[in-house]
Amino acid sequence: MKRFCLVLLTGSAIALTGLTSCASQMPEASLSQATSADAEIGPAPLETAIEAKSDRSSAQQVAQADKTAEQITPAERPQLIKRANLVLSVDSVEKGFEQVREIVATQQGDVLSLNDTGERQRRITFSLRVPQDRLDATLDALTAIGTVRSRAITTEDVSSQLVDLQARLSNARKSEEALQEIMSRSGEISDVLEVSRELGNVRQNIEQMAAQQKNLQTQVRYSTINLTLESAIALSPRQPAVSNQLKTSWKAATQSVGEFTTDLLQLGLWLLAYSPYLAVLLCGAVVARRVRRSRAS
Repeated sequence: MKRFCLVLLTGSAIALTGLTSCASQMPEASLSQATSADAEIGPAPLETAIEAKSDRSSAQQVAQADKTAEQITPAERPQLIKRANLVLSVDSVEKGFEQVREIVATQQGDVLSLNDTGERQRRITFSLRVPQDRLDATLDALTAIGTVRSRAITTEDVSSQLVDLQARLSNARKSEEALQEIMSRSGEISDVLEVSRELGNVRQNIEQMAAQQKNLQTQVRYSTINLTLESAIALSPRQPAVSNQLKTSWKAATQSVGEFTTDLLQLGLWLLAYSPYLAVLLCGAVVARRVRRSRAS
């Protein structure tokens, strides 16, 4: 009986062990089958999704790059200061003057300075300022007034100067804000005065840099033209009238007589001043002559 119970218990234990092993093997098989199914079916949709996402990201990057390029391109344009020098020979300086004024008004420019000189050959010098995008049109219109004697255009790139000024202004304004915050928190009078003094220096630098930046930007927006109009025909000198010639000759003659009389009077004063010495020399000459005669006799 005891043996039968022992055998029955042993068989039950073996049966339970077998069932457990089968149950453990079934999920592994199912898992392996599921994994293999995923390996056969899953990667295709996943790769497709990744590729689609990559394409969308690339498209977004390209669109963003184009937008950024549109925003940056105007800022990266070279900032140029252009100056032109032009000398024209015209038949009538007065007519050329009126034409220059009309051209400048048409091109929305200004006459900064004007200088009218010359006697035999009339000459007018202008300093003009026009918008930079109208410089070529203005020069073409001016050259049509007369004959070009000389022409020159100079260009200066100030892009780096403007970028440097902008960076320095940005840093100076940040320093100003920091100093204002520090001054609002300071409690002692000495600290407030020191921060206020430093704040004043920073603001002065900001004003100077802002003025310099504005000046450069104005020179970039407007070009300067130095224009000279010269008369093609030199004016003949006017002959003075006969009465004027006689008057001039009489004036010169009387002036010469007066100068000669003055010179004689000055010579007489010099002789009078040196008369004692002249008398001594004259006496010496007389004595020497008598001694010479006595020896000869």
